[in-house]
Amino acid sequence: MEIMAQYQNILVGIDGSKQSLAAFDKAVLIAKANHATLHLVSVVNGERYPTADTIGYGFMSREVYEGAVNKMEKVLADYKQRATEAGIENVKTKVVIGNVKQELTTGYAEDEPVDLLVIGATGLNALGKMLVGSTTTYVVARAPYDVEVVKTDLNNEAIDIERTSYPKL
Repeated sequence: MEIMAQYQNILVGIDGSKQSLAAFDKAVLIAKANHATLHLVSVVNGERYPTADTIGYGFMSREVYEGAVNKMEKVLADYKQRATEAGIENVKTKVVIGNVKQELTTGYAEDEPVDLLVIGATGLNALGKMLVGSTTTYVVARAPYDVEVVKTDLNNEAIDIERTSYPKL
């Protein structure tokens, strides 16, 4: 007997990398099979709420993020169209300013139901991982819902991380 979870709300972390595109592609298949809502979320690194703290971005204007937010809104609009064309009836998009680890584990789910998160295995080069830690590792350990980590494309061929990661420093 084959038993599979029935997912109704699938969250996909989108950062514009090829890994997040692979995660999106697989999330579309899962959403279609489950007649689920697809939540496409991009997190622009920064403070979610304004603060007066002197550490970090406390005194920076929210306008600093506008370029990145506008770019990711366009990316998400394109992904939403692709999901709709693939037969997904309910697609929600949101660009959030915040900490990607926190937003993918608890932040977004404060306002929207989530029962599955689909993310790419990596998005940073090796130096970036050493400096900021692995988002994927953090999310897998702390998310209160199932997490699917995508390492392969739709043909189940391994994604060449070296060729698809952000530029090396």
